[in-house]
Amino acid sequence: MGLLPKLVHKFWEYGAGRTALAAFCAHSVSISIGICQGYSAILIPQLTSSDTIHVDSEESSWLASLGAVTNPIGSILSGLLAEYFGRKRSIQISSVPFLAGWLCIALADNITWLYVGRLVTGIAAGMSTACYTYVSEISTPENRGILQSLGPICASFGILLTYTLGYVLSWSTVAFLSVSFALFTLIAVEFLPESPSYLIKAGLHSKAFDSYFWFRRNVALAQTEVSKHASSEKIEISAKEIYCSAATIKPFLILVTLFFLQQLSGIYTILFYAVNFFEETDLELDNYVSSIIVGAIRFGMSMVTAILVNRFGRRLLCMASSGGMSVAMLAMVVYFKYYEMHAGEVRVLPVLPLVCVVFNVMFSMVGMLPIPWILVGELFPLEVRSIMSGIVICIAQCFVFLFVKIYPDMIEHLNFSGTLMTFLLAAVVALFFCKFVLPETKNKSLQEIEDYFKRKKVLDGFDNQGFCPEVIKNEGIYTVQIQT
Repeated sequence: MGLLPKLVHKFWEYGAGRTALAAFCAHSVSISIGICQGYSAILIPQLTSSDTIHVDSEESSWLASLGAVTNPIGSILSGLLAEYFGRKRSIQISSVPFLAGWLCIALADNITWLYVGRLVTGIAAGMSTACYTYVSEISTPENRGILQSLGPICASFGILLTYTLGYVLSWSTVAFLSVSFALFTLIAVEFLPESPSYLIKAGLHSKAFDSYFWFRRNVALAQTEVSKHASSEKIEISAKEIYCSAATIKPFLILVTLFFLQQLSGIYTILFYAVNFFEETDLELDNYVSSIIVGAIRFGMSMVTAILVNRFGRRLLCMASSGGMSVAMLAMVVYFKYYEMHAGEVRVLPVLPLVCVVFNVMFSMVGMLPIPWILVGELFPLEVRSIMSGIVICIAQCFVFLFVKIYPDMIEHLNFSGTLMTFLLAAVVALFFCKFVLPETKNKSLQEIEDYFKRKKVLDGFDNQGFCPEVIKNEGIYTVQIQT
């Protein structure tokens, strides 16, 4: 056996390969999410110039929004499904409406079936977010960051693939091809073990051990993981006490604020209206080509983020991302404000808006776009992880819809420069929020993250253990352990 086959065999047999494969299979559902997000960009232009199903501006807006407005419904369903049927089954169940939705669109011969297809795929996209919870629970602290980054990578790939296929194929053919990705997820996830954390929570310790052994390929490591979770089991408390505890409320407030700043800084708005930004230049680019450029940048930077996230951590990348976005947005504010005040002048450097959009997208993909989604699967305690993740993602997707929807009104009332100034201020606030509020989860186990939010007294920084009294139930005897 040669060196490369030996390395591949070792990578697989010692567990890292199995975990990476499982993470990819789980996150493959994000490809379908990306296709859903990018599909209206190819559907509407083709329908506008089509004689088979012609749509007006009102119908076009509904086709675009139905893919997003139903996401929050799916997110709530995702939390419930992951809680009561498991993370694995939740991912599989979300693939079913993707299959049905894409078939509705592919076979549609009138606008009604297109509406139904967009509605169903939008719900499916919201339901698919259990993949982040699953991957966070099967990963080790050392590889969790890069494995969670597969989600944004797959979503970016789905968007880029949709733009590219739409350039050469009809919308119905693209919908038919999209069925294959949902089918792949449905079949591939079937061969994966359930999340061991979910099994422990369900009291299935023997199955949890088998699951850990499948991922770690080491009896001692698997037993250690199960014992660690078993020893941290707390006395039973009411649902009200669980959901109202600091370990739940603090992550909730942090994530909701982070998602609000993410949307207010214009990240998704710029992606949705990228063509409008390109039209501010004198470059004669086809709408599809400009969309493909943005999609390619997003996909490339998502892979860069996967490399950086374990090296520099979540907080530093979010700070760098916010700072870079602020600089790019400041240049655009100055540029457009000047020419709003001097409307008669010939524009110098008309390519500047294009450069700024490119840099804004690049910096957003470094941290502020992907990392909040990664943190959703990390910050909440096991008891409420699936439900609270669904609630937070539901709120985040409401923010996406809200800010994309009000963008034209912002342009009307604030002018283009005023809208960009709003994005700039939000990016600056996000920079300070990440610096002083956002906790670092790099190389931290999910239990350590949970303990951090439960501490009543925190000393110098996230890495300081401080003193944490912990009540442990051991065969009917309650003891108090002081962690130092």
